[in-house]
Amino acid sequence: MASSKAIKLTLREKLDFFPALVSIWLTAIWAILTGLRRESNQPKTLFLHIGYAVFRKATTRLSIKQMQYVLPPTNKMYETYIKKTKRLSHTIELGKGSFGHWVGDAKADNVLIWYHGGGFALPANMGYFKFFANLVDHAAQQNKSLAVFSLTYTLAPQATYPTQLRQAVECLRYVLDNTPHQPSRIFLGGDSAGGNLVGGVLSHLAHPHPQIDPLSLKEKLAGAVMIAPWTLMETDFPDRKIDSSGDLITPAVAGPWAGAYLGTATRDVYTDLSTAEPEWYTTFPVQSVLICAGGNEILLPIIQDFAEKFKAGFPSMELFVGHREGHVAPIYNLELGDTTETEQGKRAKEWLTKRLW
Repeated sequence: MASSKAIKLTLREKLDFFPALVSIWLTAIWAILTGLRRESNQPKTLFLHIGYAVFRKATTRLSIKQMQYVLPPTNKMYETYIKKTKRLSHTIELGKGSFGHWVGDAKADNVLIWYHGGGFALPANMGYFKFFANLVDHAAQQNKSLAVFSLTYTLAPQATYPTQLRQAVECLRYVLDNTPHQPSRIFLGGDSAGGNLVGGVLSHLAHPHPQIDPLSLKEKLAGAVMIAPWTLMETDFPDRKIDSSGDLITPAVAGPWAGAYLGTATRDVYTDLSTAEPEWYTTFPVQSVLICAGGNEILLPIIQDFAEKFKAGFPSMELFVGHREGHVAPIYNLELGDTTETEQGKRAKEWLTKRLW
């Protein structure tokens, strides 16, 4: 797992933080000046307009190494969240650099295993744990019990494909082998790169990956949620005009993040689930799937194409698009400090609660 202690920067990389910070501040000022009048393809609020602009600039201006150097690792972020909220701390070491963090009572009737996003290169931020707590608390309000088991996987490029997929599979195997939870009470969830892992795990269950130990289920999983799944490792779209002004990310991050994840590996159906034929999805051992996307996110056309193929092979799938919402809005809006419930977040809650025991 990458951390600021593990990542070593050159003097030049450290000095580069100063001009980078200046450019980020200038971006924030420009966003303030230009954000008072926004079009429908831009964020709903000025606050999000500024926050998205800053995030876009930071992720394109800084290298993966620089971002990993300054961002707290997922384990540290979980510890900080626990201290702030005074919830029960419960971390499981899953082996080979991966960990599982419980949010909620591990003995709850239902468990949601979550794979976080961040291009496989960035750790989970505080927004994730706030999102998990919202799901757990909402279930309790409906007189149902839910716990979230969040995977900390090894970040790229410290590890490359299929390491993260293997860790995601082993996370599910741990819950099946070491807790009372039956498959019919286990949900999978993930956003962006984590949505990729959800698709990869379901693919492995139906079509075992040659480099990962098979995992057989005695019954179907309860469901799967994929928020803005990144299921196509393309890095260039010359035939499509892309407007990033209403989103959290830009096409500029696709190359570095995809390259860091793949390393020397060749892309396949597990890395690029969008390339699978509809028949690939027909044997996925899960009862139903929800795919969410933001109406303003640059991945929307890819997600829509992916969902169309998915539904052709797996009819129990729903695609929901949040109006004027950006990439992984239910989580990253919380990280930015906007607690207004997103349309995607509301739909995910409703969909999940309906299926809880």
